[in-house]
Amino acid sequence: MSEEGVFYHIEGTPRGVSLWLGGGKSVEVEFRPYFFVPKDSLDRETEIKLRSKALRVEETVGYDPWFERKFLKVVGRDEEDLRRLARLVPDPWEYSIPTWQKFLLDSNLRPFSIVVLEDGSPGQVGEGYLDDLKVLYFSALIYSEDGFPVPGRSPVLAVGHSTDEGPVEVISSEDDSQVIREFLNVVRREDPDVIVGYGQDADELQHMKARAKLHGMKLTLGRGGGETEETGRFFRGIILVEQRISGRANVDMFSIAWRDFPGLPTKSWYELADELGVPKPRPVPKFRIAEKWKSDRDGLLAYLKAKVVAIRNLAEKLLPHQAELAKLTYRPLQEVTRTPVGGLVESLVAIHGKRRGWVIPPQRKEERGFIGGYVWLKSPGIYQNICYLDFKSMYPSIMILHNISPETVEPKEGFCSVEEVSAEGITKRVCSDRRGLFAEIASDLLRRRAEIRREMESLPPDAVERRRLDAIQKAIKVVTNAMYGYMGWEGASLRNVHAAALTAALGRHYIKKVVEILQDRGLEVIYVDTDGIQVVGGSPDEYSALPEWLNERVPLTIDLQYVAERGLYLTKKKYAHLVNGRVVAKGFEFLRRDYPPIVKRAQEEAVKMALQGRPLPEIEKRVAEYRRLLEGGRVQKEDLIFIETLGKRLEDFERKTKGYVAGRWLEENKGIEVHRGQVLRIVIVKGHGSVNERARPAEFFDVEDCDLDYYLKLLDQVMERTLKALKGVGVEEGRRGLEEFF
Repeated sequence: MSEEGVFYHIEGTPRGVSLWLGGGKSVEVEFRPYFFVPKDSLDRETEIKLRSKALRVEETVGYDPWFERKFLKVVGRDEEDLRRLARLVPDPWEYSIPTWQKFLLDSNLRPFSIVVLEDGSPGQVGEGYLDDLKVLYFSALIYSEDGFPVPGRSPVLAVGHSTDEGPVEVISSEDDSQVIREFLNVVRREDPDVIVGYGQDADELQHMKARAKLHGMKLTLGRGGGETEETGRFFRGIILVEQRISGRANVDMFSIAWRDFPGLPTKSWYELADELGVPKPRPVPKFRIAEKWKSDRDGLLAYLKAKVVAIRNLAEKLLPHQAELAKLTYRPLQEVTRTPVGGLVESLVAIHGKRRGWVIPPQRKEERGFIGGYVWLKSPGIYQNICYLDFKSMYPSIMILHNISPETVEPKEGFCSVEEVSAEGITKRVCSDRRGLFAEIASDLLRRRAEIRREMESLPPDAVERRRLDAIQKAIKVVTNAMYGYMGWEGASLRNVHAAALTAALGRHYIKKVVEILQDRGLEVIYVDTDGIQVVGGSPDEYSALPEWLNERVPLTIDLQYVAERGLYLTKKKYAHLVNGRVVAKGFEFLRRDYPPIVKRAQEEAVKMALQGRPLPEIEKRVAEYRRLLEGGRVQKEDLIFIETLGKRLEDFERKTKGYVAGRWLEENKGIEVHRGQVLRIVIVKGHGSVNERARPAEFFDVEDCDLDYYLKLLDQVMERTLKALKGVGVEEGRRGLEEFF
């Protein structure tokens, strides 16, 4: 008897793995964990010990990846047994690849493929999609007077939930055991393959699990009555909590925001909604929930409904891309959403390296750094009619053109014939008769992406197939653009700083060459930043024709990013453009998290007014209005909040930052434990001591407690710098605007 479904989720079992297909079908496959050891690296005594303790030891041949080598494949009984075996050898190979991923690689089984289960054995027979799975979206309200709910003590007020297109329903009660019980019934009734929320792993699910335990229940959200299990993983300098739900992919979109949207200050759902143009309700901070629950319960529940709709709309934009990344990297949905970009490339290395017979080595330890991209500013000023040219997939294209890959740059002696490649004072030996793995992967992926984009052009903008193809090409873009960074990444198994340095040097070489070509044509280059060039002096028609003209003269592909009506340049990496009435900026304080919103709004408005051609007196008048708001205390607490993420444990801080002081205050005064990766919302209160020593968690203080004189000084400092810079580049007293200036 056979069963068929879309493979989307995998879990470890004591004897192997459990594969889950859409609709709740599953199969357990026996698959033992293993690692490799080069046979020539072992002494006789260690080999005898491995053979006596392992489930089995097999001799095999593979590439290291330069030369053929004999390996021992050491197979353990389970994960714990494998850990004990790994301690017997100095550098186990492929030990860092999880067992579930080894199974997928060895079976050549891609996530989102259609799989047939024949007598308990999986076989891939076609391609499936995210749309083939049933998804449940949810969010919850946790009661807290101060904005710091405590697991076990803070009740679950309400849970909002929805399936793909169904209406949002809300479960609410004074008795949160009833709320939890009804939500468990919803999950059992709907039986989703995927559960999607935003920040639920470290928030709602933790509280629901703790409250369920208090009521003598278990949070059995998994198929077959499985209880949620909490894990943690290191990711971008923090520990991300992960909740595993048996038989279902639990997708926390916060982890996607953390990886893919580093510019968002708090990575909150409402910041991401603004970034992606998703409609949203006005957010209710955690410290306002108790007040709203008492004064406007209906309004709070309506807010919860609207938040679930926003989460569903965010998922519709983000998850198709994640599904395509899963297919590319052999990482199922729950895994791929929690994997840093370097880890995605590491997966490509494993997939394509194994096809070449490679055994993936342990991480290479190289301490050397290298010079990155070229940044240059002609002079500070205000410019009009700016053409922004972008090098399309610059680094992958360079790697293809010059055969750059971890194994081909400064290769092992005797591996290949070499030629010297020089750029910007750097010379490296590169294989001339062996195609590099990264050059080959990048070539295939970029060709595929170009084909997809051509196919997209023939489809209507709102076509479902066009959206699916767009998700594929975006997934390809992410992994190809990350290959250069991977070669210099400390966590890379195939780290090669020589290769990364050569790629960067060639990037600087080509961008300078294009600058010369543009200047010879009579255009004025005003700014260069890594893989982009900004010029003035041309007409709209000339700008439109520039990419094709340039692409005939350089071996890379250049696109027209946009034409800005005006641009304001203060220093390198600090400029702003006005593009179709919208400000596109880089480097300004209003883009950073270490300034309060009222200061950021004042600066952003001043910059936009300058770009619109407003005179300096008018800008100064608007800034003065912000000052008066602060002087009169006519601001909300939210206007005064600094955001800081704790990058390490409090005991590891070497100086008193705002985050350290606020975190210590929470522990000492409220008994609230803070952790690495926690986002703190901080205000500066009145009192003695330095500014940092007066940092406090915003949830426990009001505007009346805040040192508004400090905020005034900060506003003055930022705006004096900004106004002085504006005046210095041509926004002067008495001028009517930019048109007269030019």
